[in-house]
Amino acid sequence: MKISLLLKLIILILFAVFIPIFAINFLNLNSPISYIIGALSAFIATLVLFLILKPLGKFVQAAKSLGEGNLNYKLDIRSQDELQSVADAFNLMAGKLAISFQKLETEKDALASERNRIDSVLSAIVDGIIALDFNKNIVFVNKAAESITGYTQNELNSKSIDQFVRLYSGQEEILSKTYCDISFNQTVTLVGRDGKQTRINLTTSKIDSGVQTNLGCLLLLRDLSKEEELERMKLDFVSMASHELRTPLTGIIGYLSVFINENRGKIASEELDLLEKSQVSAQQLLALVQNILNVNKIERDQLAVSPEPIDYQTVLTKSVDDLGNLAKQKNISLTLNFPKDALPKVLADPIRINEVVTNLIANAINYTNPGGKVDISFKITPLEITTVVSDTGIGIPKEAIPHLFNKFFRVSNTSQQASKGTGLGLYIAKSIISKLGGKIWVESEEGSGSKFYFTLPAASQMKPFVSDKFVGQEIQHGALNY
Repeated sequence: MKISLLLKLIILILFAVFIPIFAINFLNLNSPISYIIGALSAFIATLVLFLILKPLGKFVQAAKSLGEGNLNYKLDIRSQDELQSVADAFNLMAGKLAISFQKLETEKDALASERNRIDSVLSAIVDGIIALDFNKNIVFVNKAAESITGYTQNELNSKSIDQFVRLYSGQEEILSKTYCDISFNQTVTLVGRDGKQTRINLTTSKIDSGVQTNLGCLLLLRDLSKEEELERMKLDFVSMASHELRTPLTGIIGYLSVFINENRGKIASEELDLLEKSQVSAQQLLALVQNILNVNKIERDQLAVSPEPIDYQTVLTKSVDDLGNLAKQKNISLTLNFPKDALPKVLADPIRINEVVTNLIANAINYTNPGGKVDISFKITPLEITTVVSDTGIGIPKEAIPHLFNKFFRVSNTSQQASKGTGLGLYIAKSIISKLGGKIWVESEEGSGSKFYFTLPAASQMKPFVSDKFVGQEIQHGALNY
């Protein structure tokens, strides 16, 4: 039988107050008996009060245990009143809290595991990663970023990135308000601890969904110092190897030339033809080596030109003569169409412009089928002379023309099984013409031949072009020969 707490309190009041009053006033008991009845009533009331309040101690103990984190503590109260209902509700609440905390612990462990996994991934990335909040303060750096900047995570945490990491493009400093507010991708110099400078490629990304996590910008730092060192080593090796190849090839070509000139008419025509083909092959190999040397210089920004007023007609005549045997072997008509009046002088480097002309004519011969024609013509204005190298060859696909002057690009043509050349000649030609203040371009259709144009400043200009790499011809010869 369940007795409510209110009824118990009423009984307590009856025993403590009303029974003694009733005994004294209505039963006419003498004084000692009245006192005995009053004392007995008080005792019974105290006992009832103790029984009523006893579960409260258990509540206090349960609350203390719950506060200490013991969510499995159970209240055992069987008072058959509201206190028992409260105890049952308390036990139910504690059980639900235990389940919730268990879920939280499980999620916490999962988050910790995920964070450790992400930290391991970020630490293994060779590129530096820096995360910034909306105030451009650093909230995260990985190991690679620590190595690049020279600072640790603890030193950088919650600090302004502009205070510790300085970025420069040339002499101009780039601040976080510039590279964080836009998508940024640029090679810059990073100045870190103790003024340490590192060439990096900086890529930034604005985090649009980072409001809840207070993430505003992510920086990716790619250290270029090792790549640049490897590139220098590669260029040094190519330079050394090409130079070592060039020296014996020059000797072979020279000896063959002397032998052919001295024995022309003394040996059979078949043997002479073999010697001339050997000479052409050696010249082609020498041209390849020279192209590699020139590309090496272009990559180092060391390709020197010495522009001066030159007799352009003489340079062209020599180039055509040098390639006469190659055209003859393919039965190709090679024609140099000078204007009626003398060709004006141009501002150019005689050695470098000879390389350009030789490359363009050799390409025209290589890509023209036997029986075709290669013509060199000119357009003259008071300011410049435009040279046109035309051929009746296989032409160039339309989609290849935008890439034609890129390094190592070779045209793939359906009429040939493989592309000819190394893809260096036009790249070198463009670099030389640009340094001489001219332009170079091409017009072509597949199957209809090609026309290569390049311009050179006329020597009559009031302000002749002066290269930023101007050197004397004696020095230039030394640079060309490495």
